[in-house]
Amino acid sequence: MPVAAIESLIELMRACPSSTAMETVEIVKKEKAKLLAAAPNPLPLLAGADLFEQFLLRSLRGQPSASGTGRVLTFDETRQHLLDNRQQFAQRAKAARDTIALWGSRYVSDGCVVLTAGGSRTATRILTRAAADASKHFKVIYVVDSDDSDDSDDSDGSRKNRSRSAAAVAELREAGLEVETITPHKVAYVLGNQKKINLVLVGTEVVMQNGGIISGMGTAQLAHLTKTVKGGIKRFYVAAETHKICRKTPIAYPMVNRVGVNQKDISKFDNVGVDPDPARGMLAERDEVDYTDPELIDGIITEQGVKMTSQIWEMVDDYI
Repeated sequence: MPVAAIESLIELMRACPSSTAMETVEIVKKEKAKLLAAAPNPLPLLAGADLFEQFLLRSLRGQPSASGTGRVLTFDETRQHLLDNRQQFAQRAKAARDTIALWGSRYVSDGCVVLTAGGSRTATRILTRAAADASKHFKVIYVVDSDDSDDSDDSDGSRKNRSRSAAAVAELREAGLEVETITPHKVAYVLGNQKKINLVLVGTEVVMQNGGIISGMGTAQLAHLTKTVKGGIKRFYVAAETHKICRKTPIAYPMVNRVGVNQKDISKFDNVGVDPDPARGMLAERDEVDYTDPELIDGIITEQGVKMTSQIWEMVDDYI
């Protein structure tokens, strides 16, 4: 989603010619606001849009040409450079995932069990990278929704519309890993009884600038259980590219509505028994998110290295 936001704003620049740097910035700001207003969960888009806006501002201040002569690019040259290099953002995102896999695979120990959930491509890449290391032999327990469990196949033995978590399980098994699937209501039982679990790994939609994350509903519950269920020392790590860092901090835990996410707020008992209405721009129940406090997170694995949650503030200043 952050990369999609960046590519959308670049296409906007292509479709809306501007004659000055100030006009370009104003167009981007205006359309960025429209983009965010149209999404029930604007935070992933905000992360990408903010990153592009900062990149745009730095570029329009003047950057040396690629020729190595030291000549500063003109406004028209800078604008054309952004249009011509749109694909670089997607390429960098893919490269970031590969680098994260390199960092994260070091945290997967030989002879241990990794518990994961959520269908994150970045977390999956970490595990497949670790599986390629002949010196490591580990197993995976994957938390999946009830309708994705191994005993819920269609009558023909296949799933026509597998979720991301089911697809991730298939990819891990293809990599040669032994993967057991469990449903969410078994998590506490497994954490307490499987002594070899030493790593709980998830991805995320957004990393807030205080180091907390907003991810699929149930992530916060998993983090709490990781830290409170007795049965060995278990670490909770998050895999996330730096373009997912959002310049926003939750005002009041755990109300994601207060940072712009439009989903049903059951804490107020509003519309009890009524399903979320997509016509009102609300997230469908399957897409709802929760907030995981930074105190529950042992580290965030990024392409810049493994960071403590307290270091995210510095990354916002340095990279975003």
